[in-house]
Amino acid sequence: MNIMNYILLKRWQPGIRLQLTLCYTFVFAALFLIAGVFLYTNLQSSLVASLDTELHLRAQQIADDIVEENGTLQLRASTSELPGFDPEDAYQVNEPADVNFGTLVRVLTAQGHTFRVTPTFHALNVPPESVSQPMHDMPWQGTVTTSHGQEVRLYSRAMTDENQIIAIIQVGVSLTQLHTTLQNITLELLMIAPFVLLLSAVGSYWLSARAFKPIDRLSRTAQRIKDGDVKQRVPVPYTHDEVQRLAMTLNEMIDSLDRSLTRQRRFVSDASHELRTPVAAIRSMTDIALLEPMAQEKYTAVLRTINAEAERLGHLVSDLLALARTDEGQTRLEKEEVRLDVLIDAVAANAEPLANEKNITLHVHADKPVTTLGDEARLIQMTMNLLDNAITYTPKGGNVTLSVQEEHGQARLTVQDTGVGIASKHLPHIFERFYRIDPAHAHTEQNNSGLGLSIVEWVVRAHNGTITVDSQPGKGSTFTVLLPLAEKKQITASLSATATK
Repeated sequence: MNIMNYILLKRWQPGIRLQLTLCYTFVFAALFLIAGVFLYTNLQSSLVASLDTELHLRAQQIADDIVEENGTLQLRASTSELPGFDPEDAYQVNEPADVNFGTLVRVLTAQGHTFRVTPTFHALNVPPESVSQPMHDMPWQGTVTTSHGQEVRLYSRAMTDENQIIAIIQVGVSLTQLHTTLQNITLELLMIAPFVLLLSAVGSYWLSARAFKPIDRLSRTAQRIKDGDVKQRVPVPYTHDEVQRLAMTLNEMIDSLDRSLTRQRRFVSDASHELRTPVAAIRSMTDIALLEPMAQEKYTAVLRTINAEAERLGHLVSDLLALARTDEGQTRLEKEEVRLDVLIDAVAANAEPLANEKNITLHVHADKPVTTLGDEARLIQMTMNLLDNAITYTPKGGNVTLSVQEEHGQARLTVQDTGVGIASKHLPHIFERFYRIDPAHAHTEQNNSGLGLSIVEWVVRAHNGTITVDSQPGKGSTFTVLLPLAEKKQITASLSATATK
């Protein structure tokens, strides 16, 4: 049974509204309890203080009616009329002791002997200090009980004449009425409490429901967005509060998601198109080769064409894999000292056969050592892509210049060509994936996948650098890459690590 209860409790989780309602109700209950205790305590203190004031006044009135004549205490008319103060009134002396209705007064002589006492005073259990303390001219007050357990507030003081104590006056009043009043107040508070808590619970639920209306609207809109309508945006309330900030954050997140999905769809579409083209070409050529026998030279030409298409397909797959890993954040850069002046010499030497094939003159300028900290393989890929792009779009007999130098504390790598140039309307898009200025000639150049500049832009960003393009149609293009220079302490650390190895 305990296991079942545990499972049921674990499955049932109250909603936020109910949790807030319960929390607010608990807070209201705690506040009501604190207020009730505060009211009860203050009312009790106020009533007791009022009774003490009344006792002080009564004791003073009795003191004003007592005089000493020839060493004997005498009472004036107003006080002598108190029940039991007339020794000859036998009825008053034998009156039943009821502290709730009778008068509680006792007058003692300076020696502590009873001078006058009301009948009801005999029912009190009077402590000795209530007599001894006033004899030292120190008033005493406190709560005493009767033989039946009733509580009485008692005040005792000395009466002096010329600094001599001539009498001790004790007055009391029953606390039954005070207790009755406090009990009635407590009962009324207990009767009011359920209604207050019920109203607080209803009000709390209404307030929480009203507060969560914008959240409900956000949830419904988010549900529609989840169902595929990414063009929807959550409503932004004009409240300047947390809900508004949440709505704005959600809209920003949805905008980013929409852009990401758009890029992903376009990327998948372009990738499918690019992969389909070489595959279709290979199938077409193989179908023709299998359709009828051909001479060996034709078979060799078909195989060479298939090999070229397969090589282009391999480059495309490699580039797609690199960009996919980049998007997922799985690509790690190996940080090491890289001499850019040496790097561009090696890249130029590797690209020289391609430039010679098109009768393009390749110039390399590296006046002095320029060192950066980065991934050498990625930097070679970046430079090779830029150089390949320049050679591809430069006509025969043109010039391509590759240079590197230090500039304002940065390494400045420049690839300049005398090619066809880029129109200004295309410049903002040239680093987008599969973007081509002339789609009609998309596959005229070998291994041109439309991803080279996208990879260049990623490599530059990964090395905390920037890349800019300056181009004019018919006059050529200049790609400029700025990378941070390696600090001397980094170079020293790199050299030390190399020496240790």
